Amino acid sequence: MFLHLNPQSGEPVYRQMVRQLKQRIATGQLADGQQLPSVRDLSAELHVNPLTVAKAYQFLERDGLVEFRRGQGTFVAADRDRFSKAQQQKLIAPAVAQVVSEALHLGLSVGQLQQLIRQYYAKQQS
Repeated sequence: MFLHLNPQSGEPVYRQMVRQLKQRIATGQLADGQQLPSVRDLSAELHVNPLTVAKAYQFLERDGLVEFRRGQGTFVAADRDRFSKAQQQKLIAPAVAQVVSEALHLGLSVGQLQQLIRQYYAKQQS
């Protein structure tokens, strides 16, 4: 799965997972009805405790974004219109703030940052 965890960020790992999964659901990268990796598989892939993954999935279920199906796994809830543009922007804002902060710390200009974002965006779309 395409989650990028940063243990040095100061943000708990389960919150990073919840935020990133919400972003993927909001943008359609995770489609309605799509099955998420099992707790065991995702914890092995990300090298985190299975309880951390389970906690993230529980928060997503509480928010109505995923559903547990006994004996089948965890699936993205079927509700495509759950995020307005404002909600999508709210979800992406923390990631943008972190990237901008890092760019400023490294002395990158706005233009350099925009170019990096364009390159990464194009790479992800291909």
